[in-house]
Amino acid sequence: MAYRPQVVSTEIVSKNQSNDIFQVIAQLEDRNSCRLTFNGDLETGTPKATHISRMLKEPCPICRKDYLCNCFTRYIEPISAQVLQQLKK
Repeated sequence: MAYRPQVVSTEIVSKNQSNDIFQVIAQLEDRNSCRLTFNGDLETGTPKATHISRMLKEPCPICRKDYLCNCFTRYIEPISAQVLQQLKK
């Protein structure tokens, strides 16, 4: 079964206007949360996710580890697209 992350809510936790870098904490439908770092693209100016890390409140839904893993890096594109869509609302 493939993992399909669904973003429920988002919150901007830090923003640097001069570098166009900001961090967002996203709450997922499966009670997990993750922190995404966005960087502004120099050519287009649109934000692009550069890093994602799972907050260690729940075990990883992919590998079931209860410690730091890099499983969410495979899902950075769908999660970041949902986060940007939530932030536009």
